[in-house]
Amino acid sequence: MTEKRPNDLDNIGEVLLSFFNTERIGESLRLIHKNGLTGWEKWWQTEFALYLATENEMIAEWDMEHLFDVDKRTSLEMKRIALDIGFRLKRQQRDEWYFVELKQDDAYRICIDRMCQDADKVFCARRKSFEGLKIKYIACAGVFLTHNSQKEVLDYAEEALDSINVDHDGFFIEKVSQKHSVLIF
Repeated sequence: MTEKRPNDLDNIGEVLLSFFNTERIGESLRLIHKNGLTGWEKWWQTEFALYLATENEMIAEWDMEHLFDVDKRTSLEMKRIALDIGFRLKRQQRDEWYFVELKQDDAYRICIDRMCQDADKVFCARRKSFEGLKIKYIACAGVFLTHNSQKEVLDYAEEALDSINVDHDGFFIEKVSQKHSVLIF
């Protein structure tokens, strides 16, 4: 029997899961929910950057808001885009990075709709930045209140991506706290 090797989507998912599984982040999510806080995307981005910088032994390098030119064949409206967060795993080529756009909303449909708006923009980034970093894989990740039916969430995500004609390599969905789930595509 052949062992299944993790793909790029799984690699990003595992890094995000290890972040959410830290005690401090778990407690923060519990308090966020308990106190009814919304709009915590920037907090997530900052905490994730700190995690990549200090606590994750899989990460070789990381960056926030890395600039890429936009491929003019796919978008005439924008010239540049800043990708929320990027990282390179140890034992990967120095110039090949994972980049992730982050979204958050309590309602999974709103979160997915916002992820799709990002996908429509970020997937038109050129594959190499001015600094020479190459996009090994780009993903959108969203956190929302856990819904009873993962199938319903995935069906909605599939329909939303189909409606904007965005190809994807599948989905990564996991519960990350007692009340929250993460979806990555």
